[in-house]
Amino acid sequence: MSYVLTDGTSVVSMNPEWDFKLTDKKIETVHRTRSGAGYRYIWGSFKGVKFKVEFVNSSDMCIVNSWWGASTALRLFDHSSVVVVSGYLSGNAPPISGYVKPYDNQFDGVIELESY
Repeated sequence: MSYVLTDGTSVVSMNPEWDFKLTDKKIETVHRTRSGAGYRYIWGSFKGVKFKVEFVNSSDMCIVNSWWGASTALRLFDHSSVVVVSGYLSGNAPPISGYVKPYDNQFDGVIELESY
């Protein structure tokens, strides 16, 4: 299945690898009292998506990495124009940063998008 990542102006088409994963994380704390009673406080939740991409050309790589550097709000659409996740690219390093061997003009990486 193919997906489209966009900021409303630029569009990048992607074909995720087999490991496409939708996530749903809770923001919570767990507290245990002296008597042993346990309390769980759920403050909120956010959705996300994570997948690997390969054979990304250099122009798309530059666009995606600039979105990551500028913390641009993005939307991920599937092929039927349904929004899968809206959010920001997360991670400690640029999402697309490795070469696909033996090519010097094709790149790979991991797209990790978390909702806002």
